[in-house]
Amino acid sequence: MCFQKLPGASLTLAFVISAGAAQADVSAEQVWQAWIKQYEAYGYTVSTEALDESGDTLTAKGVVMRSAVEGSSFDITIPEIAMRETGSGTVEVSFSEEMLGTAITEVPEQAPLKMNIAMRQADMMLIVSGAPEALNYAFTMPEFVAELDQTVMGDAEAVPVKVWMSMTGGKGTYDVTEANGQTIVSQATLGGMRMTASGADPETGGTFAMEFDFSDMSYASNAVIPDGINMQDMGAALAGGAQFLVDFGYGKSTGKITADSPDGPVEMSSLTDSGTVKFEMSGQSLRYAGTGAGLKIDANIATLPMPVSAKMASSEFDFAMPVGPSDESQPLIGKLVMSDLVVSDELWALFDPMQQLPRDPATLVIDLSGKGRAMMNLFSPEAAQMPVPPIQVEQLDINALRLDLAGAELTGNGALSFDNAMGMPMPVGKIDLRLAGANGLMGTLTAMGLLPEDQAMFARMMMGLYAVPVGEDEVTSTIEFKEGGEVLANGQRIQ
Repeated sequence: MCFQKLPGASLTLAFVISAGAAQADVSAEQVWQAWIKQYEAYGYTVSTEALDESGDTLTAKGVVMRSAVEGSSFDITIPEIAMRETGSGTVEVSFSEEMLGTAITEVPEQAPLKMNIAMRQADMMLIVSGAPEALNYAFTMPEFVAELDQTVMGDAEAVPVKVWMSMTGGKGTYDVTEANGQTIVSQATLGGMRMTASGADPETGGTFAMEFDFSDMSYASNAVIPDGINMQDMGAALAGGAQFLVDFGYGKSTGKITADSPDGPVEMSSLTDSGTVKFEMSGQSLRYAGTGAGLKIDANIATLPMPVSAKMASSEFDFAMPVGPSDESQPLIGKLVMSDLVVSDELWALFDPMQQLPRDPATLVIDLSGKGRAMMNLFSPEAAQMPVPPIQVEQLDINALRLDLAGAELTGNGALSFDNAMGMPMPVGKIDLRLAGANGLMGTLTAMGLLPEDQAMFARMMMGLYAVPVGEDEVTSTIEFKEGGEVLANGQRIQ
């Protein structure tokens, strides 16, 4: 699916459905000027065909917002925004039922992509209150619909990518505080969201269709945008003090994907009981995390002889790293958890038709944390040219390591510090490992013809050299890293 990011589109949608509450008086003109200032801080230009004041209502007609960055452009037209002073110190804002937008993205060595956007809403209520330096919005949104139609410019035969999205039962708050810049705090809930998409891969010509439904959605965010920064240059904006935090959650969700690939048709469906996503970004660090519960996937793929399915009790990921130079070390996190993964008997039968392997639920846990420094701004052009991120690791803790699969279990933990004075990081510390059921698993795999006998013998020899038996088909090993580069396994020098 070739679907490009729309510069600023999410921000525009956020304003159209924004929210809050306060007690001080505010005028329609103050609301209008504050809104323009907010969008200019994000790199937009705002223009109007007319600004009319009649009685207690200020009406902006033909409002156009434009943004352009690095060969991409985005504009949206709102035919009318009416701001009515209620007489109680608040302003009631209403929008045209339909708003139209266009996004153009230039792709290197390819024809530009054009996205036409249509947004519709009905009976949305937005109340603005507070003071110019601390405006608060409160909204209720019965329904909001967006349609997006992407085409390849100059290619009349290209199959367009079409996206349709509907959000219902929305309400929330949106607060903007002015103090050496802007602090924007928002929270919202949605009763549900449905999205469909269809199109074709321009390289293979294969078509696809997707459908997703989410329920009980929640959203919270906090953004700090200092004065004088350029939001079109994210690296410079973060270095200048910009900060962003987003928390997103959802209840039961379903998904369906169908596609025609060069290898044949593909059908997939999914069900999730609940999930969360967290995103944090500042000039010093970046974090991306999420959880899921009750995942089930069914698939019918042309390259497989039968339909397959899988389910998982829960999953979790958490990744964090430094992104800019700092006087202090920044957190490093690498966490991946897949709990109680079960695949269908049909999938097992592809390589174990006689059911010789245990089919207990599988679990994977990798939980790492530590400290590190970015040697330069990771958003800089210089960093983008490097094969790996220029990050210096100072400390790494293995909080938990576990792989439970087919009757064998590997667990471990440890802590390492790194001496970076010589250029190549030199670890100092130790790692404790435990392995149970490995001999039994290798024996079964060898009998099934999946593991050559010589490879099994080599693995057993390595365990004999570097591991200590502690029970029936169970071994442990302590790996120590000493200053000067010496490495020991259970006290035996191996380097």
